[in-house]
Amino acid sequence: MLVIEHNWHLRKLIRANLEALGFEVREAVSERHGLQRLDEGRPDLILLDLDLPSGMDLLSALPGRYAAEPVPVILIVGEPPNRHLLQRAEVRGHLLKPFGVPGLLEQVERLLGA
Repeated sequence: MLVIEHNWHLRKLIRANLEALGFEVREAVSERHGLQRLDEGRPDLILLDLDLPSGMDLLSALPGRYAAEPVPVILIVGEPPNRHLLQRAEVRGHLLKPFGVPGLLEQVERLLGA
């Protein structure tokens, strides 16, 4: 799993809770760092902070990287995403900041299982 989030506190909170469930979590702090992490291997799931300066660019780059089988993405957003964004094939859910741990775990478990 790959968490692309610029806020270190939120990134660490996400990581700690997901690792407690047994998930392997890698982190990235920017679009560029996220692309480097994606070059290291295909994750099972991406949690993407869409509020990054180039978060939409990164989201747009994903289908070209894994065209055969898109990586599911959970968006982390500061305001509700528009309907068109939620209809993208790779977008499987979203978390509205500030979100609670139960909401995070529910979304991840729905996509990946416990």
